[in-house]
Amino acid sequence: MRNSGSVVLIAFGLVAAGCASSDGSASVVTAPPTDAPSADSTVAPPDTTATTVAPTTTATAATTSTTTTNPSVVSEEIDLNHVQVIGSHNSFHLVPQPALFDGIAALAPDLASGIEYSHVSLTEQLESYGIRQFELDLFADTEGGLYANRAANPVVGLEEASGVPELDEPGFKVMHTQDFDYETTCFSLVSCLTEIQAWSTANPRHLPIMIMLEFKELSVPEAAAEEGIELTLDLPWAIPERITPELLDALDVEVRSVFGPEQLIEPDEVRGGADTLEQAVLESGWPTLDDSRGKVLFAMTDGDEIRDMYVADRPSLQGRPIFTSGTPGQSDAAFVRFDNPTDAELDAAARSGYLIRTRTDSPTEDARTNNTERRDAAFSSGAHYLSTDYYAPSEFFESEYVVRFADGQVGRCNPVTAPASCVDDRLVER
Repeated sequence: MRNSGSVVLIAFGLVAAGCASSDGSASVVTAPPTDAPSADSTVAPPDTTATTVAPTTTATAATTSTTTTNPSVVSEEIDLNHVQVIGSHNSFHLVPQPALFDGIAALAPDLASGIEYSHVSLTEQLESYGIRQFELDLFADTEGGLYANRAANPVVGLEEASGVPELDEPGFKVMHTQDFDYETTCFSLVSCLTEIQAWSTANPRHLPIMIMLEFKELSVPEAAAEEGIELTLDLPWAIPERITPELLDALDVEVRSVFGPEQLIEPDEVRGGADTLEQAVLESGWPTLDDSRGKVLFAMTDGDEIRDMYVADRPSLQGRPIFTSGTPGQSDAAFVRFDNPTDAELDAAARSGYLIRTRTDSPTEDARTNNTERRDAAFSSGAHYLSTDYYAPSEFFESEYVVRFADGQVGRCNPVTAPASCVDDRLVER
């Protein structure tokens, strides 16, 4: 489903039979394992007493760690895909204002539970929690002002006008769901990226940062219809722009307006002289970690027609700054999503050379019950990016659940793909 969370219509005169989101974070009835809500807005600083941490990896023969490196890999070089880091899901998200949230909770408690999370700023995630992978939801806004008003606000006594000047400007906007679940730590793609770029420039030895982008296209009524929800309230809902080839070109421009070529890991660099991007990652591999420090790479989560538009006439992403969410066997396949960390094909794909993102929790259920099975499976998998809503314990409910490496590590040797020479001390960001 494409418009993750767009079904945040719920309260205000809607009959909510169940709402799911494209990323799963706002799902209520049958949430796919792909998405989960994020941590909270008032997270505590890292707590070394937390009981849920991943063990440290090491490649020495004397190791007693529960995760070990792949002894079949003999390369002495540490490459980008030999590292495992923690990321945040819906990295910009803030819980709805109390009036809105209370309305959701009254009429659709399961949905309210699924979106009861907030994040600290992107800068604080980078600096205080070692997050090295982000997810941003994008709404095209060519003329500006499309999302300056919030249609549901007056129903619960809030101002319809956002009062945010940035929302009047043209460019991609960042939020989870228009008109309802719209609170965000950064309002536009450019402002979000500028924040990351500023931190990156100030910390040039950081491990490479992955930025995932997801497009939103559905209006609230369309999302409701897709979920079988009867919409009984007629409001001036914002109608999102459909993604077009021209908008994808505009996205490339926005990305490059913030990050220069020296700061980006782009498909052309990875492909080199290979016939296809996939051939390059399977046969030649990824850039070295030393060459990747201080840089970022982008990947879109969308497949199907949006991916097809992006690769049209550029089957290996020639000239593009963003990797696609690929399917093995396609020319552009380099980054692959395995949202379920227990997927039987995940480790094999990692060994083959694909970069992989997986989820450690989805939506808030794992954290609420302190169920660590999914998280622990992700820790021991070959996934490179472990996306969570809980890099710090929730402030909205009591639970010890947290996703964190031992000893406050930012990254560690990937337990499946790292060479025998990899030790975590080689990954420090000094």
